[in-house]
Amino acid sequence: MQFNSIPFLFYFLPAFLAVYYLTPRRGRSAVLAAASCLYYYLACGRQIWPVAVLLEVTGLTFLLGLLLKKWRSGVLLAVSILMPVGLLVFFKCHQGGKMLPPGMSFYCFQLAAYLIDVYRKKCPEERSPFRFAAQILQFPKLLSGPLAEPRKLQLESQSPCLCPYAIHHGLQELILGLAMKVLLADRLGGLWAETAVAGFGGISTPLAWLALLAYALRLYFDFYSYSLMAMGLGRLVGYHLPRNFLDPYASVTVSEFYRRWHATLGRWFREYVYIPLGGSRKGWKRTAVNLAIVWALTGFWHGNGGNYLLWAGFLLALILLEKLFWGKVCRKVPLLGHLYTIFAILISWVPFAIGDRAKMTVFLGKLFGMGRAVNPLDYRMVGGAYLPYLIIGVLLAMPWLPRLVRKIQKYWIADVLLFLLFWVCVYVMATSVGSPFLYFQF
Repeated sequence: MQFNSIPFLFYFLPAFLAVYYLTPRRGRSAVLAAASCLYYYLACGRQIWPVAVLLEVTGLTFLLGLLLKKWRSGVLLAVSILMPVGLLVFFKCHQGGKMLPPGMSFYCFQLAAYLIDVYRKKCPEERSPFRFAAQILQFPKLLSGPLAEPRKLQLESQSPCLCPYAIHHGLQELILGLAMKVLLADRLGGLWAETAVAGFGGISTPLAWLALLAYALRLYFDFYSYSLMAMGLGRLVGYHLPRNFLDPYASVTVSEFYRRWHATLGRWFREYVYIPLGGSRKGWKRTAVNLAIVWALTGFWHGNGGNYLLWAGFLLALILLEKLFWGKVCRKVPLLGHLYTIFAILISWVPFAIGDRAKMTVFLGKLFGMGRAVNPLDYRMVGGAYLPYLIIGVLLAMPWLPRLVRKIQKYWIADVLLFLLFWVCVYVMATSVGSPFLYFQF
């Protein structure tokens, strides 16, 4: 049961919305929470134990929020946070993360944010278990975010906005995200898959770079498409979920890239880890230590394999270099900054994409012209078939085209085009095997 599936779009979603809209306002939180549990049950392959874990940790957090309001204690806060975070660490480490329930990383972080904000008095404790369940469990953001501010979720759960404009805009975002996933991200994934199956040892350097570009674009549009669909679904139930991808490939530094890429996750680490550790207020050495802690946690959040720590360590080294002097150079010469950032990010995706160290070494060698290719012109045969998708992907990764799309959305012609685009997506979904969203594994 995924957003990019016919059962979700034609059975689950219409049935849920019919019940949700016909339910009086006071009962909608309960309907949303119940539907989210059902969705999670279906998304987990009809297994009941992940739903039980989800409900148990949500219920305990609700009670701990009430206790934190009554006894504002640092010890109680630490014990409270240990519950969702400890559970996440257990599942991440147990059997190599194979038993990790879908979306646990996201809803545990959402729960921890709520507890911390109650302790800080940034958010009052939620007294309605149904509203709290609707805030945490709502299926649009349950599996892959975005991470929303607890106070904002709380306010919206009290009076969800279901005006015609919000519903109309939500449908537009839902269809745009669906098209981005089905017609672009899944197609781009084919080039990387073909290259990996053929083996990295025999490919040419041009094909290695084309495959890496395809992987980077697939990753971006896969994550971005889910976020768009989540925002659209959120609008349909009266919640305004935050944007998660803010044109990251327009960045001039790696630091800026990760403020724009999965922005809500970066905001979570900044708000609840980096700043409490002291941020950049206590000198260069302390800043470096704080950043190292944040990036070590970010790597572990993505997975407990050494390749994720390698990915995080590489980015940490670049960010520290930027803080020393390189960032100023990149901002003064934006063209240089753009080229450096794109090159650095492409290289950083290699350990993210290839878990095997030996294969990773071979592929990196191919990127820089080491070793002979079985067919030096393989990039024409393999990469040529994917060239239209690569061109569209590059154009959509630039900020000006998405901005143009958002402007066109205001006119009636956009609804006609989106209606046609939706049915093209349905045809593709009905005649091919879709791939799951990549962030479901985290």
